[in-house]
Amino acid sequence: MTDRAAEFPRSADPAEPAGALPVGSSVGVGRDMRESASDVIGTIRDPVLEAFERARAGDRAGYGRFAELIQDRLYNAVARMTGDVHVAGDLVQETLARALEHLSTFKGASHPYTWVYRIAMNLVMSRRRSDQVRRAVSLEGDTKSTGRSGRSSGSGGEDQMSRLRERIASSEPGPADRTELAERLAVIGRALNEIDAEDRALLVMRDIDGMDYAEMAEVLEVPLGTLKSRLFRARVALRKRAEELGA
Repeated sequence: MTDRAAEFPRSADPAEPAGALPVGSSVGVGRDMRESASDVIGTIRDPVLEAFERARAGDRAGYGRFAELIQDRLYNAVARMTGDVHVAGDLVQETLARALEHLSTFKGASHPYTWVYRIAMNLVMSRRRSDQVRRAVSLEGDTKSTGRSGRSSGSGGEDQMSRLRERIASSEPGPADRTELAERLAVIGRALNEIDAEDRALLVMRDIDGMDYAEMAEVLEVPLGTLKSRLFRARVALRKRAEELGA
């Protein structure tokens, strides 16, 4: 009578039970599949990073591609910060020009978009401070010429807020009570435009551009704890101003 156990392959290892699959069969296949999957994942590269690396290597077309990939996201953030689409366009162009000029200073400690975003934010803050100085000087001149104190009657600031309110109000279609929602969003948009520039930048980075805390900390070059404290204060400032405006 034939011994059926003999039909199964035996392991060379006496500690391994009879009929066990040879080492390297199914286990090896599984390992090969995992390694193949890793190889595929490894070939999926960040197109922004890839274009930027080409630019750093001296490829001007690479920088053009990099700018093309990030400009819409960057423009949206800058437009929210400034409240003026024309100013935003100018600042984005200046940002990209400065980034190109200073490519050699990029140290690779952050993502290229984060690095460019920092340049843009610095330009926005500089522009806001310059605008505030000009408005203060203009107001002082008006006061001296008329002998009265008060707010400037120029329409530039109001037009800027109007454009921001329109964009925010139209960004969501709203449910049944669309008018009420639009009015509330308009007030919040106005409040966002009127709070401190640094607070506004924080809220745009987190709530509009969608940056995580680590990215924001890199842009601002502050510790994570400091960032969270500033963001909390910015939210309080926005809520307070919105309530004052009737939100």
